[in-house]
Amino acid sequence: MSYTDDLDAVISMVLMADPVSLSVVRQRFRRWLAALCWPEEEVDDVVMAVNEAVSNAIEQIHPSEIGAEVRVAARQYAEPDGGRRVLVAVAGGKLWSPEPARFPGQGLLMIHSCMDDVGVSREHDGITMMMTSAKVPPLSRGA
Repeated sequence: MSYTDDLDAVISMVLMADPVSLSVVRQRFRRWLAALCWPEEEVDDVVMAVNEAVSNAIEQIHPSEIGAEVRVAARQYAEPDGGRRVLVAVAGGKLWSPEPARFPGQGLLMIHSCMDDVGVSREHDGITMMMTSAKVPPLSRGA
C-alpha cells in the first residue's frame, strides 16, 4: 500500500463532542471525497460509516468530560493495482465504546456493511476506530 503525496488526499478535524458536529463531519467528508473524484455511489457508504462512528463517540462520552473532543482523520491511498481506498480514524474519550448501549451491535453492523475493514483499539488515552473503505477504481487520466 502506498500513500499519495497529494495534500488533498488527507482530511483531519477536531470536533466538540456535540451532536451538532455530525453535520460538519458529513459536509466536510462529502466535499473531500468529491475533491478526490470519489465515485458517487461509494460516497454515501463512507459518509454514513464516519457519521455513525462519530455519533457513537459523542453519545458515549461521559458527562464529566466537559469540553471533550472527537478527532477524525482520513487519508486516501493507492493500492499496487491503482485502486484507491480511504482509511479513516475516529478517536474519542477514554469511556467511549463503539457500541451504543441502547442498540448494541446495530451501529457497528452498519459500519461493517459500509466499509471493507473495521477495527477498534483501546489505548490509555481513549478509543480509536479505524475503518477502510471499499476499493474504487484509479483516477482516469482526464479527471
